[in-house]
Amino acid sequence: MTTDSYFTLGFYIRKPKGDRAEYPIFARVSVAGQATEFKIGRTVDPANWDAKKHVCRGRTRRDLELNKYLELVRAKMCDIHNMLIREEKLVNPAIMKTLFLGNGEKPKMMVEVFRETNEKRKEEFERGDIVFATYQRWTRCADYLEEFLQLNNNVPDIPIKEVTSGILDDFQHFLRMKKACANNAAVRYLRCVKNVLQYALAHKWIDHDPFVGKKYQRTYSKREFLNEYELNAVMKLDLKEIPRLELVRDTFVFCCFTGLAFCDVKSLKQTDICNDSDGNTWIRKPREKTGELSTIPLLEVPRHTIRSV
Repeated sequence: MTTDSYFTLGFYIRKPKGDRAEYPIFARVSVAGQATEFKIGRTVDPANWDAKKHVCRGRTRRDLELNKYLELVRAKMCDIHNMLIREEKLVNPAIMKTLFLGNGEKPKMMVEVFRETNEKRKEEFERGDIVFATYQRWTRCADYLEEFLQLNNNVPDIPIKEVTSGILDDFQHFLRMKKACANNAAVRYLRCVKNVLQYALAHKWIDHDPFVGKKYQRTYSKREFLNEYELNAVMKLDLKEIPRLELVRDTFVFCCFTGLAFCDVKSLKQTDICNDSDGNTWIRKPREKTGELSTIPLLEVPRHTIRSV
C-alpha cells in the first residue's frame, strides 16, 4: 500500500474527432502524484459543462440524470478505495481504474463457492463415497442459503469475505423458523456451511473463520423401542383398504426383523438374498452408509413379507 493513499477524482470533457455535437466525459484519478484517465461512457453538450464544478449545468431530465451518474461514479470509486485500504492492498490509479471497469479480480461469492464444493460432493456420490441423502443435504443447504440471502439482504449472493458470525446466527434462525427445521437438522446444515468456509480458508479466499467460538449442539433424545406386544399390534393392523400404508407397515416390520435401515431396504435386490448349504436363507448386502458387508438371517416374518409384496 502506498504511504499516501489519498485520492482525487475529477471529470473533464474532450473534443472528439469529427464534427459531433456532444463531447465524451473522462474521469481522472490521482493518487500520490500518479494519475490515470478513462471514459465513463457518457457525453454532454460542451455549452452545458461546468469545468470548475465538474458537473452539467443543464436542467433537463437527461442533464439531471447525468449528474446523478457522476455522483454514482464518485461513490463507487470511494468504495473501491476503502476496500483497498481495508484489505491493505496497493492503492494506485491503475488498480482503481481496473476495478471500476470490472476488469479486476472478482471477489469469491458465498453461494458460488458453495455450489463449487457441491460439484465435489456430486463426484463423491457418483464414486460411492457418500449416499444420495448426504449429497441432497448439501444441495438443499445451498438453495436455503441463497433463499436466506435474498430474504435478508435482497441479493442472491454476497462476497464470502462478508460472511460474519451474525449472519450465521441469522441463517440458523431462518432454518428453524422459516424452514421449520428441528435443531439437529439445522446443525447438520450449519456443518455444511462450516465445511465450505474451511474450504475457502484453505484457498485463502477469506482470512478468518466466522465459526470461531461458536458451538452448535445437537439434541440427543432417548429413543424408545417397541416391545413384542406393540410390534405384534402393528403387524396385525388391517390396512388392506389403504395399500400405501400397508406397504409402509410391511417395510417397517421388515426393518425391525432384519436390522436394516430404510435406505438399505430400498436398495435391496434379489441377488442380495441367498441360501447356504443347510437350506438357510441369508441377506448378504453392503450397508449404504458404511459399505460394510452385513450377513443377516432371513427369518420367517420378513420372508413372508417379501412373498406378499
